[in-house]
Amino acid sequence: MKKGKQIDLKKPVRLSLSRQVLNAMESMIRSGKWQVGDRIPAEPELARAFSVSHNTIREALQSLIHMGMLEARPGDGTYVMASDRFAVAVSNRLRESELPQILEARLALEKEIARLAAVKRTEEDLESLEAALKDCHARVRPGIEDDMLFHAAVARATHNPVLAELYNVIIRNVQENLESLLEEKQYDPGAMKLHDDLLAAIRERKADAAENIIVKIVEFDTVSIGGRSPV
Repeated sequence: MKKGKQIDLKKPVRLSLSRQVLNAMESMIRSGKWQVGDRIPAEPELARAFSVSHNTIREALQSLIHMGMLEARPGDGTYVMASDRFAVAVSNRLRESELPQILEARLALEKEIARLAAVKRTEEDLESLEAALKDCHARVRPGIEDDMLFHAAVARATHNPVLAELYNVIIRNVQENLESLLEEKQYDPGAMKLHDDLLAAIRERKADAAENIIVKIVEFDTVSIGGRSPV
């Protein structure tokens, strides 16, 4: 065998304790144990749970706050702001974008989501959709939360986690910036009829109909906030 160049193999780097804790926390967020909007345990409780010092916990928390996955609210606690680094990157990009661009992206994404949900939905998905839509009609939660949860259930019915995550990031941006403009009109009888029609199309596996209905829903939302329809 000819003598060739020697390949330098780097020795495995041992992760610091704070990095191990950071990775564990990030995993808890990605897995949904800590969900977006949740307040996570306080530092003393985390230190006991991980059997590490308060300084180690503080370092890990600061890293996740710097990434944008957590947010510290003085006098209140620390909250989960994003499900992973991908969500943070997309959220940052959306903040730099104009509203018409965001609405166009939402429309393109929701059209495909509606089609896939109609094709791939299961009986379990239908149960989730029916429960979410029932809450929409009853307006169980404040703001546009019930509407968001219904559309999130449609995204989950695609059984494509990438699409579902993208949708969640975009719709959270819509909620943060436009909730006050949409809150009343989101539950207008005409809007709710469109949502009923969307569920029916998904139930009957009518992909074309589902896509057409979601176009009307996004158009309704766009007109409600005083914008031009992206259609």
